[in-house]
Amino acid sequence: MKRFERTRARGPLVMIVVMGFLAISILHLLLTIATSQSVYELSDLKQEKRELDTTSQILAEEVASLSSQQNLLITATKLGMVANSNPVFLRLDDHKVLGKPKPALGSSSQSHNLVANSAMIKIAPPKKKASPASASEPLKLPVASASEVPIASGIPASPTR
Repeated sequence: MKRFERTRARGPLVMIVVMGFLAISILHLLLTIATSQSVYELSDLKQEKRELDTTSQILAEEVASLSSQQNLLITATKLGMVANSNPVFLRLDDHKVLGKPKPALGSSSQSHNLVANSAMIKIAPPKKKASPASASEPLKLPVASASEVPIASGIPASPTR
């Protein structure tokens, strides 16, 4: 009889331990799922940040190129503005004009392209005469030796990123 009472007394204790184990297991499973979802979201956000950084760098390069003196001169010339070789300055505190103003001449004394810049040079592709495929003979490709490096002239280099 004592043995029966002992096993009956252990029954609720065993149930509490099993229920506690199940609760801890379910809680662990839910935390693992939440953590793995957060890892994927973090990975997506890092990828998006890399893409935005690249876009930001590209835009900064374009702004720097467009704000160059060379590009400013070309844009101003296209708008009909001319460079004045006789600059005049205004002093704001006493409203005094420094220098003798003279009208600008119609021609610019500066050249349009002071420094070669592949982004500003417009090169038209060479025009080839069209001929039917049956009338033309196959072209022989030049064979370059290992020491020769073929140079492609006339193709502007893209900016590095």
